[in-house]
Amino acid sequence: MQNIKTPVTKSHLTQLRRRSTQQLGHFNLTKPDLLFIGLCVGVVIYLLIKEPLLITILGCASVVFLSLWHLIEAVPILEKYLGAKIRFWHIASLIIAITALLNTFAAPAQAIFLSGLEQFFVNLAQQSSQAGGGTATLDANVIGLIFNLIRGVFLLLVAAASLFAYNQAQQGNDWRPIVTQVGLAFAIVIAIDVVTFIFVGNGTGTAGG
Repeated sequence: MQNIKTPVTKSHLTQLRRRSTQQLGHFNLTKPDLLFIGLCVGVVIYLLIKEPLLITILGCASVVFLSLWHLIEAVPILEKYLGAKIRFWHIASLIIAITALLNTFAAPAQAIFLSGLEQFFVNLAQQSSQAGGGTATLDANVIGLIFNLIRGVFLLLVAAASLFAYNQAQQGNDWRPIVTQVGLAFAIVIAIDVVTFIFVGNGTGTAGG
């Protein structure tokens, strides 16, 4: 019985190695790429421990840039469906409208993503204002507007990526990389909220746990 199980186990391990190699080949990853990815992960973990606030800011910036990139990619597709030319001011007006709409909603605490980080910056601005003798360096409404702008751009990312993925599927192309990128954006937002809760708390400076 042992002689029968050993070849089966070795064959199973060989198949797993072949599958992993094929998956790496599918993503065109080489050993130097894996070393670079490992180095980046190490740097992120180090910064996460030493400078968690910096990681959250970089995460917000990456979400904004990823959203704008997908929005630009979706513009030609939307122009084809609408039969009209889309200008820059159209996109800017849409972002402003969504930001203003989000700004009018009085959502309860922790109901909107990035709310903990937003409250932290509000408290930080208030503390700096008190330390400066009552001179406000940054108004709380401005901070809320900035975070609502990030949320609005993120919602546009979801809409633009959905349109782009649908168009790719209609043309018979692979739509899964687009969904993966949207999933990455969601993961970044969730990670920002988790890091904020662990290291900052709910915005009051008291860390969770």
